[in-house]
Parts: sequence; C-alpha cells; structure tokens
Amino acid sequence: MSRAEAAPGPHTRPDLGGAAVDPAGAARSPGLLWTFGLFRSELVTTFRRWRTIALLGVLAAVPVLVGVAIRIETSDGSAAGGGGEGPAFISQVTNNGLFLVFTALAATLPFFLPMAIGVIAGDAIAGEANAGTLRYLLVAPAGRTRLLLTKYATTMTFCLVATLVVAVSALTVGALLFPLGDLTTISGTRISFAEGLGRALLIALVVAASLVGVAALGLFVSTLTNSGIAAMATTVGLLITVQILDQFPQLHALQPYFFSHYWLSFADLMREPVYWDDLVRNLGLQGLYAAVFGSAAWARFAAKDITV
Repeated sequence: MSRAEAAPGPHTRPDLGGAAVDPAGAARSPGLLWTFGLFRSELVTTFRRWRTIALLGVLAAVPVLVGVAIRIETSDGSAAGGGGEGPAFISQVTNNGLFLVFTALAATLPFFLPMAIGVIAGDAIAGEANAGTLRYLLVAPAGRTRLLLTKYATTMTFCLVATLVVAVSALTVGALLFPLGDLTTISGTRISFAEGLGRALLIALVVAASLVGVAALGLFVSTLTNSGIAAMATTVGLLITVQILDQFPQLHALQPYFFSHYWLSFADLMREPVYWDDLVRNLGLQGLYAAVFGSAAWARFAAKDITV
C-alpha cells in the first residue's frame, strides 16, 4: 500500500510499523526499532516507485552501451579510444573486461549518477508535500529532525545502490565481451584479478561517497518548495551549472571548491602506490558540502510551516 493510498487513522500509521499516538495527541517517544521501521518504510517506498526503477534501469544500460560500442569499434583490431577521446581506462577495456567497470563509472559520474541522485533527493520532502502526505508523516512520532535524517539516509542508500548497479552491470558485460585476468595499473605494475576486483569495489564506494554533497544539496532544495518537479529540476540544473563552470579556466581559483572538481580522482586508486591527495580532498569537500547543506536543510525544515 502506498502512502497516498493509505488512510491514516488517528492512532496508527501502518506504513511506519503502527507507531501509536495517544488520544490526547501526545506521541510516545519512538525507539530505535521504530526509527529502523521508518527507514525501512522510506526504502520500500523509494525503491518501489517506477521512477526509481527507471533510473536504475538507465544506469544499468550505460555500461551495456559502452561495452557494445567498444566491442564494435575494436572488431577490426583497432584500439578503443585510440584518438585519446572517451572516458578514462577505455583503451584498456579490450585487454581486460574489468576495466569496463572503471570506464562505466567515469562515464556515468559526471551526469547520469548525479542526475539520478538529484531526482531522488529533490523529491524527498517536496514530493511528500506535493502528495499531501508530509503532515501525516509528522503526526506520527517521527519529529522533523528524525524524518529529515531518514530521508537523507534513504538518498544515500540510493547513491550506493545506483553506483553498485553500474559496477555490476559493467562487470557482467565486461566478462561476456572481453577477457578477464590480471590487470595493469596506471603506474604500469601488475596486480591480480582478485586485487583488481577489490579495487573496483573500493572505487564504487568512493564514487558513492562522492555524491553525498549532491544528496545534501538536493535535500536542501527539496525543503524550499512543495513541488517535487521544481525541486528535482532545480537540483539537476544546479549540477549542470556547476560542472559547466568547472570547465572555465578563468575560474581556476574557485574550481577546487566545486563539489564535482575531484570526482574523477577515484582513478588514483588504480595507481601503485595509490595517490591519496585528491581522494582525501574529494571526500573532505563532500563532507563539507553535506554539513553545510544538511544544516541548511534542517534549519529550513525545522522552521517550515507544513500546510499540506
């Protein structure tokens, strides 16, 4: 049963584990299990939406398209990306299908992954307000802070799932279309396939962590309006604008502070030894954006007059 279809009664919320409210309107203080139930409810609601399924489907299709394109391009024996164009690692895909994971993540990180996160985060609060379910969520003993944190945790879970969908799809296509085995790092050293898989997983986790700033930005925008579509469009528009500005050399002094500036630093995990400088800068910058926009979202939501 969706939230919109549920008929909220005066005492319970079925989709929140039946949390009770006494007849006088004073809610019992929710415990850890109730909070987990709220989080589980948000996850189920988010991942059952057709929009979410469609976004994950598009993300899964990108590695398929990239892998097939590389296979067709190299069918005559030529090297992929021989002209120096295309995502990082693309020239190595024909030698080892595991490189398709890195190529797919590099191809989706600038636009597809942030766009998907922006859609989910932008709809988190504004979508509930637009559907008329936000007041009912706050009638339950959630509290605004707890509800906001649950929304953010749900968005971050989607970040991780979306990134893993890209990685698993790329690994599957890479195994089907190209050979697998030991691989050569950017530094020219050889590592085993098992270690390469470990680094691929670590890279996927870093890519997911690189999106925490976008998730916080989208959540903040979502608290500013009651229109889910407006929040999603604004978040995606801001993402595109920042990445365009990151290409202007005249703004080089500001670019290290753009949340997208160090996104592709995950490639340094394929060096031997690993270069940590830009990776640390990236994660630190994402943490800063998460703190700033998360605090702004909390301040806005805590003072927001919920009328719908």
